[in-house]
Amino acid sequence: MTHLSENGKRLCIKKLHMTDQGELDRQLSAFDDVCLLILPSGAFETKALPANFLQDIADKAGQNATLITIGETADLLHAHAELSPFMQYQMWIGIKRDRPKVSENNSALPNCHFGALIHTKYKSSLNHTKTRIKYSYCPACDKTTKDYGGKKHTYNAYGTLLSDIWRDISADPEGELSEVAERFADLFGVENYTELLVFDCRKINSEQTQDSGKITEDIWEYGLQPSLFNSSSSKDRNDSRLILGDVLETLADIPDNSVDFAFADPPYNLKKKYHSYADDLSVTEYFEWCDNWIDELARIIRPGRTCAILNIPLWAIRHFLHMEKILRFQNWIVWEALSFPVRNIMPAHYAIICFSKGPSQPLPGLLGKPGEFQVQNASKTFQPFAPLAEWFCLRASCVRKRQVGKTNDRCSLRDLWWDIHRLKHNARRVDHPCQLPPQLMYRLISIFTEPEEVVLDPFDGAGTTTLAAHQLNRQYVGIEVSEKYHAMAKSRHEEIRQGIDPFRKAKRKLTEKNSPVERMPEQNYKVSKKTLQLEVRRISKTLGRLPNREEMARHGKYPREYYEEYFFSWGEACAAARHEGMSETRELPRTSQTLSGQLGLFGE
Repeated sequence: MTHLSENGKRLCIKKLHMTDQGELDRQLSAFDDVCLLILPSGAFETKALPANFLQDIADKAGQNATLITIGETADLLHAHAELSPFMQYQMWIGIKRDRPKVSENNSALPNCHFGALIHTKYKSSLNHTKTRIKYSYCPACDKTTKDYGGKKHTYNAYGTLLSDIWRDISADPEGELSEVAERFADLFGVENYTELLVFDCRKINSEQTQDSGKITEDIWEYGLQPSLFNSSSSKDRNDSRLILGDVLETLADIPDNSVDFAFADPPYNLKKKYHSYADDLSVTEYFEWCDNWIDELARIIRPGRTCAILNIPLWAIRHFLHMEKILRFQNWIVWEALSFPVRNIMPAHYAIICFSKGPSQPLPGLLGKPGEFQVQNASKTFQPFAPLAEWFCLRASCVRKRQVGKTNDRCSLRDLWWDIHRLKHNARRVDHPCQLPPQLMYRLISIFTEPEEVVLDPFDGAGTTTLAAHQLNRQYVGIEVSEKYHAMAKSRHEEIRQGIDPFRKAKRKLTEKNSPVERMPEQNYKVSKKTLQLEVRRISKTLGRLPNREEMARHGKYPREYYEEYFFSWGEACAAARHEGMSETRELPRTSQTLSGQLGLFGE
């Protein structure tokens, strides 16, 4: 696949293979452009880099400099720890690797990605070109992978905006990275920059030597200790419970080594509006609080078992640096969960960091031991251990055709997940601002546990984790501080006992919302939104620019109140005016003149 950077000029790429610190110092004196640094694998574990290596680079950087650090996940985590006092974190880009790395004894998911950290010397938003990725097409029906439905007239003809997960290209951090470098050279082809300095440090010699002292490992005694949970293996046992209370106080009452899998999706401290909880602690307070409940989770999980935490990459880095002191790293799962667009690089990268208590047991989901997946009304296209292969679409007609024709549209399970999507329709939502799709929990619980084992969620909210555990015949413990959400979860568990799917479509009155976009009231449209948007496009072509509301009322066919009542913002009303629209059917290449006319005259 290809990309296209609008209104930019590719930076000149200068490649240097660094073999010693002195050479780096000579080449990197006061750079004020873009530097791409390729780290050796295990750079921090083996002390392959000289002391203060990254700090020296940050010190030399000019005020406009951008630093891109490429490497394995664990190396990037420690790179950020060194760089964060001196440079501004901007984003973590997950990049698909050519050849997955497989763990010994099935103790972790195959690793299918590496990463690129972006830091800048300046504090403002990242300065880059608007870059698009060409649409992908389903191998079975030859239509776009995504079904754009009735919104095709609002999309760009070439493709979608670049996100912070790159799957359209692939590479290996130990191999050739020219395609990755070329994308960055286009992405940062803005006025302030002329050169991309690529410093390959994979063969750098450090004067430091590894610590000759013996590295010791924590030794954990396997087996359940006396606990809250009944030791009986009977399928009739009922140790599951939902607990209303403060997370730290409740966890303190749970015995050591008594939980088989702990999953946490904590408040992200982004000032979201939770019922009866303010998500706006200071950063210091937030991480002190996180460290405390992480320590408790580490205490209560059984030896060899897993604690998984979901968060945005920047916060996940901080969780990782604390967890590696007390637990053992298994996986950084990249969940491609496109969020509300807030910038010209679409935020899609959510991290699920997985740590085991001591050496990990072989994962039940990789050994075929988690039990048969049978969930009422579960999507026919979702399978916990056989994800939908890349680029296949979810159109019902295409899915049926593939099933009838016995098309193999599956791939092996790895730690890069693109087949689980956020809840997009209000009919599947309950009145909670942040709800995970049940498929995410079906997969995690199936990977890390067997039937009858205990799953714990210390921030259970409306109950997605514990409900999924209940459906999969696991014992569960859900902790929630809000009386409203606790009662909601209890009611939904009762639905399961009555044979009702708690994740079914239903008409509900919703008052809480995750995104900043206002929820529009239900109404009958006298004129369709598409017609109104196309009318804005027509007036835009007449004026040579986007019109304002007054100009639409003066020149357009429809009353101004339609635009004010039917759209949450004027930007949404103008969506079709920015582009000529797209087709879901693969088309022949356009001429450069035609293509340039469809890249958006008025911006995104």
